[in-house]
Amino acid sequence: MVVVGAGPSGATTALLLARRGHHVALVDRARFPRDKACGEGVMPPGVAALRRMGLYERVLATGARPLDGVTYQQRGGDQQVHVPFPAPPGGGPAAGLGVRRTSFDAALVDAVRQERTSTVREAERVTGLLRDPSDAVIGVTTTTGEIRARIVIAADGLHSQIRSWAGLTVPSRARVRYGLAGHWRVDTRDRDAVTVTLAGGHEWYEAPVGPDLLLVSILTSRSRPAMTARSYGHVARRSIPGIRNADLVSGPLGAAHFHQRVRAVADGRVFLVGDASGYDDPTTGDGIAIGMLLAECLAGHTGEFLSGRIARETAATRYAADHADLVRDRRRLTRLALFLARSPALSRRAIVRATGDPRALSKLVGINCGYQTFRDLSARDWLLLAGV
Repeated sequence: MVVVGAGPSGATTALLLARRGHHVALVDRARFPRDKACGEGVMPPGVAALRRMGLYERVLATGARPLDGVTYQQRGGDQQVHVPFPAPPGGGPAAGLGVRRTSFDAALVDAVRQERTSTVREAERVTGLLRDPSDAVIGVTTTTGEIRARIVIAADGLHSQIRSWAGLTVPSRARVRYGLAGHWRVDTRDRDAVTVTLAGGHEWYEAPVGPDLLLVSILTSRSRPAMTARSYGHVARRSIPGIRNADLVSGPLGAAHFHQRVRAVADGRVFLVGDASGYDDPTTGDGIAIGMLLAECLAGHTGEFLSGRIARETAATRYAADHADLVRDRRRLTRLALFLARSPALSRRAIVRATGDPRALSKLVGINCGYQTFRDLSARDWLLLAGV
């Protein structure tokens, strides 16, 4: 088994398969710890996955900050509403985490490295899929040679090369959005939530990711003035009062072309997980958590195949069904969130209405966590979201 990409979804897949006794090679072109543009929030289902893997305390020890919910506000901060994370249906803590990707990813990769049947191959770039004379995928080629495997798992991100080489990419015609993220030296001891500021055409996100470190990111398809890496610091200070006199200590890093679609998430020999398996937009902040949940499903089904209990095609079919169940409502929620964000008047009315009755927004946060579905939204909830 080879897993390409050692981010949260790839490392989780590799770790769970190794713990089942399967031999796994985890390959990444980077050397860890490494940084990347990310919202750095782990929603409650991702925290639950960390607890199931026995890694929660290890991640918390890196300086990760517990989060109790999301605060939404309009530009200017005159209207805001705080929505706590809902309790999981089966019980357990209702909390997320703000994590620094440099330490979070390294903690997961170190856990993989400690497993007897796993090998972590850093600073090694995958250059193509390895195929037999019948054109079936039998592994990958890298800058150092070949890795043969019964299954190739692509966890190599939004612009996955494995997905493209396997012919599983579908061209996207969605409007291009991009993001920039930087870290600021701020005392975050009184911050226990993600703050989302809707600014009409773009959104600002603030998340505590350490005792004195605040992530500040922007997502936009347009902003006035136009946002670039060079102007990020100036515009961020002007837009976010809490960092006006703070030091920018890292970044900004950028990412773009978020909307990705796939022909299939598995073809029996190549399986896609995390962002490589399709993505909409970072606006709901669930990327890390959903990647880890998908990894749990994938490890379960491919592990059954590798153990000889089910056929390769059965593993692919079952994973595809689980993938659809996990992402269906979350994708609908992303479209709704983007619609609200693009309409300042509508989002303002929704926030003002929610200050007196936050039930509808609370249900949306529950959908984002996978605890509720759109079927749980009543006609009254839709009216609340419309500010009526």
